[in-house]
Amino acid sequence: MINLIKMNLYRMSRAVSTWVMAIVIAVFGFMQFGSLKMFLDDPFNLFDGSGSSSLGFKTLDGVQSVSTFLQNSNILLILAIFVVLFVNAEHKAGFDKNIIGITKNRWKQTLARWISAVIGMTCLILIGYAIMLGLCALFIDNFAFGAVAPMLKSLGLMYLGAVAFSAIFFFFTTLFNSSVGGVVASLIISLGILNLIEMLLDMLVKKFISNPKVLPTDIFYDSVYFSFNHESAGAKAIMIFVLISVAYIVLTVGGSMILQQRRDVK
Repeated sequence: MINLIKMNLYRMSRAVSTWVMAIVIAVFGFMQFGSLKMFLDDPFNLFDGSGSSSLGFKTLDGVQSVSTFLQNSNILLILAIFVVLFVNAEHKAGFDKNIIGITKNRWKQTLARWISAVIGMTCLILIGYAIMLGLCALFIDNFAFGAVAPMLKSLGLMYLGAVAFSAIFFFFTTLFNSSVGGVVASLIISLGILNLIEMLLDMLVKKFISNPKVLPTDIFYDSVYFSFNHESAGAKAIMIFVLISVAYIVLTVGGSMILQQRRDVK
């Protein structure tokens, strides 16, 4: 397993797409900083002092920067594209046929591939977040770093959410054995199409059940992730979020492993 992960990471580091995505997320970190500078400090007097009201806070700190960066649909789209490109490259290069086809435990390669994708995704997150946070600390007047522990707690929870999303994109890419599945899934989530469907399902449930205890938006992961307030969440809310995230990871990665194990290698 370790050797498979090392091999995947070596090929990932040599892929042009990996470096392109690193540049993309670095640019996005600069853009996030620029938008925060524009709204909070309003250097060009575009908002007449009301720019911060649209953000919901007047002073940026380390915890709020986590929400700004990791709870952004554009970040999910970038991470999804990275995961899809990496996984699909394995199929296109014939790696499945050459390596997985001669082993009985095909699920091991699938697990190693996802772990490798998560490692690469983690590096991308660190690059983008470090750039945004560093520039904000240097150039935004209304920046206060705050306590490190709450920031790391928030970062850890939102990172877990991003890992769960990577598992979802990984599953759809593996399911359709092409980049189409992962790309379509990422677009449906990042563009808010799935959220619209969820709201319609909520309305349907409420029409037939008075005061339902569970709604579709409580189950679909995009709603769970984007509605989670990691700054003020209590122990119970955090536990529920972690359990839902882990459940999605187990189901999607496990499903990908079963698909790889049972399907014919072509």
